[in-house]
Amino acid sequence: MLQANIRFEEFELDVEGCELRRAGRPIRLERLPMELLLLLLEHPGKMISRDVINQRLWGNDVFVDTGPSINTAVNKLRSVFRDDSRNPRFIRTVVGQGYCFIAKVSIQTPIEQLAHTGPAGVTVLLNGSNGSAPSSGREESSVAFAVEEPEIRSDPAPMPEAGELNHLPIPAAAPPDHPLKGAGQELRHWRILSIVLFSLSLLALAVTAFYWSRRRDRPPPSSEIEAGFRSVAVLPFRNLAENSAQDYLVDGMTDQLITSLARNTPLRVISHRSTMQYKGVEKRIQEIAQELNVDAIVEGTYLREADEVRITAQLVDARHDRQLWAQSYRESDKNLLAMQDEVTHDIAREVALSLGSAFTSSRAPPANASARDAYLRGRYLSNQRTLRGLTDSIKFYTQAIQADRNYADAYAALAESYVMMSSYGGPDPSDALWKAQFAAERALQLDSTSGEAHTALAAVKTDRDWDWNGAEMEYRRAIQLNPDDPTAHHWYSLHLSRLGKSGAAEAEMERALALDPLSPIINTDTAETDYWARKPNEAMKRIGDVLLLNPHFAEAHLVKGKILEMMHQYGPAAAEIDTADKLFGGSASIVAQRGHLLALAGEKDAALRIARQLEKEAAGKYVSGVDIAEVYCALGQTDDAMKWLNHAYEKRDKGIDMLRIDPLFDGCRTDPRYQALLVKLKLD
Repeated sequence: MLQANIRFEEFELDVEGCELRRAGRPIRLERLPMELLLLLLEHPGKMISRDVINQRLWGNDVFVDTGPSINTAVNKLRSVFRDDSRNPRFIRTVVGQGYCFIAKVSIQTPIEQLAHTGPAGVTVLLNGSNGSAPSSGREESSVAFAVEEPEIRSDPAPMPEAGELNHLPIPAAAPPDHPLKGAGQELRHWRILSIVLFSLSLLALAVTAFYWSRRRDRPPPSSEIEAGFRSVAVLPFRNLAENSAQDYLVDGMTDQLITSLARNTPLRVISHRSTMQYKGVEKRIQEIAQELNVDAIVEGTYLREADEVRITAQLVDARHDRQLWAQSYRESDKNLLAMQDEVTHDIAREVALSLGSAFTSSRAPPANASARDAYLRGRYLSNQRTLRGLTDSIKFYTQAIQADRNYADAYAALAESYVMMSSYGGPDPSDALWKAQFAAERALQLDSTSGEAHTALAAVKTDRDWDWNGAEMEYRRAIQLNPDDPTAHHWYSLHLSRLGKSGAAEAEMERALALDPLSPIINTDTAETDYWARKPNEAMKRIGDVLLLNPHFAEAHLVKGKILEMMHQYGPAAAEIDTADKLFGGSASIVAQRGHLLALAGEKDAALRIARQLEKEAAGKYVSGVDIAEVYCALGQTDDAMKWLNHAYEKRDKGIDMLRIDPLFDGCRTDPRYQALLVKLKLD
């Protein structure tokens, strides 16, 4: 019985156990890459054609296009070996023909029974090409051997061709205890050669037996399994330490993995905000995949104990409920964030290759540890999408920038938080937008490919500058750089809606939903898009679905109140506005919405009191003139309404950019002054 271990560089392959190890550490390798590796190792230094690979891995009776699966198997091997196809150390592509294993191979084959003239063990070294193309155009290999008793060594030399055996090199001098003379030397030479050839024959038989034993029960060709993967979701990694102080690290790793897959692969990758809704939720993988509309799921665990971090990850084909890839990592926590970056990048690459996807392997320059830690804390808070979370995230992003003045991602995230704060009822939005502009422009100075910074800058051009063409260019550039960013599609949709391009707006919103299907705000804005288009029935259906999953989402209750008002259901509309007010905590925009509803319901005195109340508050704190004007429009007091709309125009107040489409201003729409204002806003 033959037991063979094949060594090349830091790797060792146990043929019988079908286990690949790097520096003694097992590496998981799927069936097809393993069989391809065995085939290449049977002929080191020799080109193996794609036809031979196809016949070996699938046989003659498979009539499918196996080319993509061969490419995937080769890419997986290169990923494991960390091999560069442009400057290979292990596998060289012979363009249009096949592949060649070029690394130096050592085959150790302990043999239980050998010819009585042979030694107890033989180590055969097969030396392939060094990676450079041979001048003759012919692939060559060489053989060296070491026999334990007696010891004779020779330098590597070309494998003898037929008729060239007399030229096989021998040692320049024989050991003194074993003189070789004349015919005795030639006989000795032939015995050694026989041992080497016999060992190689046994190894070939063992590899062939392994291959056919594996082939008998193997599943359908991988082209049937791996083909068609177009989308993936990364579920929140589970923190096994149950220490909430580490949640920002674990969630940050999940977020980073999603970002890496979205930026570096053509796959549709579900947003962090949608997948975070499954944190701590026990559901079947297939059920989650169906809800997110994805083909594959990544899940994992994270455990930090003492001075060690253990991370596991697995990729599951949700369509067939089968594992495609899994790996465990056990690392020191001395350089924790750098280690997490490396592991996350490795997982992203393995997931992409396992799904048959390209992976560009681009990474931003690393920030220092303290800056990175503050950035992750900021992401954790900004992903909560609350005014408190955004306010606190800005503090941490600022800390990150103070620790690393060239941290482009921190500037981009800071810009996004300021943009959102301008819409979440924070202080004067114009101040927040100025800060957002500075942070976005600084991010782009450091990294012109930051899609997040382009998105933030586009929002500034829309909300503050009314530079519709400039915003259009920024949104398009952001989506070109990062087509899987749901925020870019979402905000671009709102931009298109402001311009009255409802069809294009709906298409962009659908793209945002495909990337972030469970996002409460995207789903709510989808309903509001229907409301702006005067389609209350469609809007009502959508907002009902949002509230079914998110009954405490204040923005959804406010939008439902607007829809019910459009349907003249004033009582239920008032109830929704009251609920939104309780959840929001007293926003001026909600107070204005209540005044608008009261005016349409015929309670004009109550509506007027609300308008006067807002005017009084505006003297001491920020209140958008647009909010006050909406109440006067519903009351039919267009003079007062236009006074406040012109005030909002001068101050660039929040909401002035919605005048073209928002039904709340229908009471003023026929006024010539209103139409003139639309012209000044370039919204006519």
